[in-house]
Amino acid sequence: MVNVVITAPRGHMDSLIVKAAYEREDIRITGGIGPVGREYIGSDIGLVSGLGRSIGALVSDNLEDVINECDLVVDFSRPQLSIGFLETCRQHKKAFLCGTTGFSPEQEALFEDAADEIPVMKAANTSFVVNVMRKLLGQAAKNLGSKAKIEIIDLHSETKIDAPSGTALELAEEISEQGKHPTEEIVFHSVRAGDIPSSHKVIFGCKGEMLEISHHAYSWECYATGACDAIQYLAGQGPGLYTMDDIIQF
Repeated sequence: MVNVVITAPRGHMDSLIVKAAYEREDIRITGGIGPVGREYIGSDIGLVSGLGRSIGALVSDNLEDVINECDLVVDFSRPQLSIGFLETCRQHKKAFLCGTTGFSPEQEALFEDAADEIPVMKAANTSFVVNVMRKLLGQAAKNLGSKAKIEIIDLHSETKIDAPSGTALELAEEISEQGKHPTEEIVFHSVRAGDIPSSHKVIFGCKGEMLEISHHAYSWECYATGACDAIQYLAGQGPGLYTMDDIIQF
């Protein structure tokens, strides 16, 4: 049994993670973290997240107050908040699963530093299928090399702040590493509209033909399921910086 604290329980992802984690027999939610001043601080996370029932875990506005009740903190919030949660986890030697994107290079370095002391997983996308797609892209890039011009289109809801998406950047990194294709030559297109959960299309444009590899999420549940798999995996690890690759074991 893994004891977890989940931040931002009213967020798109975090509320679904509460539901998915509650339905798992190997995960127990011990608390939640919300912004200071919100009216739901002190309320049960099951009610705050929209689960529809109390589960015996309250939402606090200070991670320090509940950190000792958990083994791991799950965070899909905003970069500045995530960095604060990361530091608290490092101080208390708790594992940290972060799905937030949009970090600066300096903030990225803080994850690497913390991983020397605690288990850390930074996952721009927790979908099993997206991570399979990333490996397929690496294979395509390795075979096509300089024969193709590569463009990545990512579509998300209008509330998503960062562009390109963290997933798009991870896909580009895989393409660059496997295909020896300079990242700066990959063209990004970002669309932010409506309530699109997530879509990513990668186009390899060649002479007289085109290869397209795409992933479309029709709901957010696939990410919540993947996050719960990541929780269970990370809880059993020692200090280090982990990725979804470690769970899927390609």
